[in-house]
Amino acid sequence: MECPLDISACGHGISRPYRILIPLALFAAYLVFLYTFLPYHDFFVYIGLAVAYLLPPAGKESVIPLGICLGEVWWLTALTCALIDSVCALFVVWNFDLLLRVPVFGPATGRFAGGGRAFIRARPWLGNLSYAGLILFVMFPLQGSGGVNATIIGRLLGMGVVPVLVCISAGSLAGCFSIAMGAGWLIALFSESPARAVLPGTIILAACA
Repeated sequence: MECPLDISACGHGISRPYRILIPLALFAAYLVFLYTFLPYHDFFVYIGLAVAYLLPPAGKESVIPLGICLGEVWWLTALTCALIDSVCALFVVWNFDLLLRVPVFGPATGRFAGGGRAFIRARPWLGNLSYAGLILFVMFPLQGSGGVNATIIGRLLGMGVVPVLVCISAGSLAGCFSIAMGAGWLIALFSESPARAVLPGTIILAACA
């Protein structure tokens, strides 16, 4: 499977304002849902977690346990991070050309895409692993494995818009919920017996390092 010559050529049948506003509207609707059903304190905690997740180097492996430590519901914290990955993926796949014009972020994104293109062209067999590989890339808590970079990699592998979004959403949901359940178990274990939580906590931190 060859890399597409122009990975930014997606969704151009839709006008630019809609390509920008639809992803933003989806996340805004989620924020309205949180604002409606959560106390003010919890709502602003989720706003902070969302901002932290969007800014590197924070990732799901740090933001989700932080939210649980702050007393938030584990599944809602996981769902929030997974939704951010999906919304970012939709925004990038529709507006990659626009992102390349953003100062600092644009050149860095272009370099990442160029390096990824050369790497994949040198290893054409990676195309056979595109779906499973992209799900695993998003699922495991690797730095930079969120919706933005995963979308670029999926497009470089020649995947269409819908497959990229499905793989990223599936991988992010699996990864976020796994981390949330593991963090919840470890925090509960620590509250019962800090000594018993040292070994599993050390193993988890070493795996995420």
